[in-house]
Amino acid sequence: MSFQLLDPEKGIYLSEAGSTNTILKGKEFPPGSWILADFQSSGRGRKGKTWSILGDEPFIFSGKFSSDSNLSSPGLFSLYVGVAVAKAILSVYPSASKKDLRIKWPNDIYLNGKKVCGILIETEKEGEVWDWILGIGANLYGTEIPDYLSDAGFITGDQNEKGRRARFLETLLPLLNDAVLAISDGEKRIEFINEKLLWKGETIAWTESGEQKTATLLGVNEEGKLLARTSVGNMVEFIDSPEDFRSLG
Repeated sequence: MSFQLLDPEKGIYLSEAGSTNTILKGKEFPPGSWILADFQSSGRGRKGKTWSILGDEPFIFSGKFSSDSNLSSPGLFSLYVGVAVAKAILSVYPSASKKDLRIKWPNDIYLNGKKVCGILIETEKEGEVWDWILGIGANLYGTEIPDYLSDAGFITGDQNEKGRRARFLETLLPLLNDAVLAISDGEKRIEFINEKLLWKGETIAWTESGEQKTATLLGVNEEGKLLARTSVGNMVEFIDSPEDFRSLG
């Protein structure tokens, strides 16, 4: 299969947007287009959740890829994008390399236990062409977190690392294209994901049919599915994360 990648020359800068993903779904924006907004009033996360704008330098981005067929393992798209974002963070913000950077399956980036980036992938199909709308919301720089968002954080609070949004974008675009090419070519990047996987080796819990279940988190397989083992040795395979998916430490 082949992908049409993001074009550095097809960027659109907006001072304000409702949802950059929603805007980019418009047919007037061809594959390769991307949007960077200063503010987003209707940011969306997975499963209908909202994404709040935090800090002095939020990164509100959407990009449109297209492919000539669907992926055999579509769950890899979000994970490989997560790898690209993680590498961009470590490249642009030296202070991040001193923190504990983790990828939360299937779509978030954490630093020192705080969520600093969310990723939302949406697909649309017309004929034999698949559009992949990629949304990335990241809190690049800030110092104050609202009490009601105690699990959120910033990539940096270092004054010396302010004003790097443009550099972050410039670094991220080729890494995103590289990630999508890796998916297309069948290149394996699961090792990096498992090295950085949040809660790996810990006891996780979730609710199933009204009953709490627990298991030890093992890692991500080559298809992008999450694997865990129960206390009696049964394997559990997740295609998507349950609503109350959490770590018990």
